[in-house]
Amino acid sequence: MKHPIILLFILSTTLFFAQNNNSTTIYFKDGSTKQFEKVKFENNAEDYIIGVEVKNADDNKTIYHLTDIVSVKENTTKHVTKQYKKNLYLLEEVIVGSLSLYKSGAHYFLENDENGLREISKVIIDQTTLNRYDYATLSVFVNKCKAAQEEAYNKNNSISISVLKSVVETYNSCVLSDDTQFAENIITLANAPSEFLEIGINVGYGFLNTKFDDLSPGVSNQYGTPVIGAQVYFNTNMLEKRLGFLISVDYSFPKEFNSNENSIILKSKLSYINTMVGARYTFNNINKTFSPYFGFNGGFIFNSMSDVTAQEAVFGAQRIDFESTNKLALNLNVGTYIHLGNQKIDFNIMYQPENEFELVSTDNLSRIESNYKMSGFQLKATYVF
Repeated sequence: MKHPIILLFILSTTLFFAQNNNSTTIYFKDGSTKQFEKVKFENNAEDYIIGVEVKNADDNKTIYHLTDIVSVKENTTKHVTKQYKKNLYLLEEVIVGSLSLYKSGAHYFLENDENGLREISKVIIDQTTLNRYDYATLSVFVNKCKAAQEEAYNKNNSISISVLKSVVETYNSCVLSDDTQFAENIITLANAPSEFLEIGINVGYGFLNTKFDDLSPGVSNQYGTPVIGAQVYFNTNMLEKRLGFLISVDYSFPKEFNSNENSIILKSKLSYINTMVGARYTFNNINKTFSPYFGFNGGFIFNSMSDVTAQEAVFGAQRIDFESTNKLALNLNVGTYIHLGNQKIDFNIMYQPENEFELVSTDNLSRIESNYKMSGFQLKATYVF
């Protein structure tokens, strides 16, 4: 009989402790405490905790206002009553230390001796609330710890709850300075030179596709041609030196093409001068050697030096000499700046969407119009001075 009695004793003890561990203790300002098994927090319309509702043994409800409560301990979680902007809220202790992090409903708060208690709000852009928290508030609270400043700055556009907790823990394990600390990138930006210009000379190769369907159905030419040019870079301090602008001029060497399909003798000799104005967004914090970017350009493609002729493949047929017009165009590009010591090289891949170029032939008696289409991409490397 001993074993069943011992087993019953262990089971009863376990149940007793489980019930106690699941209870909630409220500590009141008059020094008294009360334990309850069923506790519900009351949130206001803004989702702050403003009261506590409990159920007694007889299942009757009682609501306690925060003016009477010092703290609430629910299992291993502790909530404390604090005043913020003349209102009392019940705040959950998420992290307690030199810098403490609290939560009330959907709201998070920071507190230390220097700055007191302050809510760290979510970022709002164009009346849309984003799922990330304000860097400026966090930076003020951790300004005595360089490591925490670095961590906060490096995540300034993506401060989630996990990042917030990590920065607070870094601060609490830090040997605090008497002076305000700044992240290295902020110091670099503060000491950065003013906006400046750079000039580059480039060589490359273009892979083009021309379609002459209007002159001779189904006729096209895919070819490559060398490209040379120059670029002027306008480097700015905008968006932490990530946004820049440029002006570029590229010349593609002429390429001849002949076709006798469809009983039409078609000849072309095409070359282009691209004059573009563009913008680039650069990722400066990848590593010291590579700074990738993406961008777009807009401008004119001049091809007035191009020749296109068409003639039916019959004896005595008239040869038509066309003049080509220029074209307003856009293109997209990606690439990377490569830093080799004091040298800088810009490696770029540009995609040129299809553009239609008008062809015109005129004489004293008639005007003939046609067109051809061009698209392709270009690889080029620019040495930046």
